[in-house]
Amino acid sequence: MTEEAQRIIAITRQHWEQQVDNRLMSEQDLQDVTGLKRRSLQVQWFQRHFGVTPVQRADGRVIMTWSAFEGLQAKRAGVLPGASAPTRTPLIPIRKAA
Repeated sequence: MTEEAQRIIAITRQHWEQQVDNRLMSEQDLQDVTGLKRRSLQVQWFQRHFGVTPVQRADGRVIMTWSAFEGLQAKRAGVLPGASAPTRTPLIPIRKAA
């Protein structure tokens, strides 16, 4: 393979790794993100903050990739492409202005 082809492959690999991070979050990562050690409390944390129940292994450990977590954060922040801002109910004045 030529040096140019190897360079293109390396750049493509780096770009792909930046776009998609399929690494699973480690036990320490989950503790750092949630601030909790108990697995059941970590599940409750994800339910409270993102409204989702994460996938769990038979032993109760949360299974989540970094890309899924970043997607949840982006959705919560409203920065996903094509995501619309949450609609707000119309404000009703309590009293008439003088």
